[in-house]
Amino acid sequence: MGTFVEQAKVTSVGVLGFDVTELRLIRNVIKISSCRPQGGYEIYVGNSAINCDILIVNTDDVGALASLRSVSGRLATIVKLLVFNAEPTHPTVEPYCLRPLSPVKLLKLLDQLAFEKQLHEPANQIFSGKDPNDALRADDSSPLIDVTSTIGFPKTRRALVVDDSPTVRKQLELELEASNIHVDLAETGETGLDLMGKNYYDIIFLDVMLPGADGYHVCKHIKRNPLLKQTPVVMLTSKSSPFDRVRGSLAGCDTYLTKPVDYQQFKQVLEKYEV
Repeated sequence: MGTFVEQAKVTSVGVLGFDVTELRLIRNVIKISSCRPQGGYEIYVGNSAINCDILIVNTDDVGALASLRSVSGRLATIVKLLVFNAEPTHPTVEPYCLRPLSPVKLLKLLDQLAFEKQLHEPANQIFSGKDPNDALRADDSSPLIDVTSTIGFPKTRRALVVDDSPTVRKQLELELEASNIHVDLAETGETGLDLMGKNYYDIIFLDVMLPGADGYHVCKHIKRNPLLKQTPVVMLTSKSSPFDRVRGSLAGCDTYLTKPVDYQQFKQVLEKYEV
């Protein structure tokens, strides 16, 4: 299993400035989410709303906007979701949605915001030794850079990440894409092997503890396959005992990194295998 955000997490949601009808809709969305295994939400209104993980604000309510402005200096760690009647006429850096509120869209937005918030929490970081001010995302305006192979055909560097933790997958995806590396993701070893049969990869990041076939089994399969055995396999694990490292070596892994991964070691791995 991945070691980050494994437990179902309840995210607190504050609501400011909504009438009875919209508040009932939001409460129903929160109620629906409580039945899911990945965790759900708890709703708060009134003064307690401003201390929540996510704050949903009715921008057409003067009192709600006044409350938001009065505590804006203390809301650096709170994610705001603004609700407008129509497309805002002024730029906003905050995520927003439009009326009429759709339960499906609202839940999807909450899930996205909750995941992004967890992704940047210190306890959920896969990397150690990385400047927390570094942007953990690729610049969408920068296309992947193609390099030219020795036979003259364009070739995009490509990596596969096999890990059952969505947080680990996302962080590795963003970090690799920031280095202009195309990334495919797999939640299980079986899915990873299926992708390996369809695509060429310059490097594979493989978690040890996976549902179904574990990382050691997958690594052995890779190294026994004549078409895959030259691909560098970097095993990621929270296990750090000498026995586990021996198991990784016997399975054929090329490098063994322990979570949280030292950021400089991660960059050195990319340089070592010229990815």
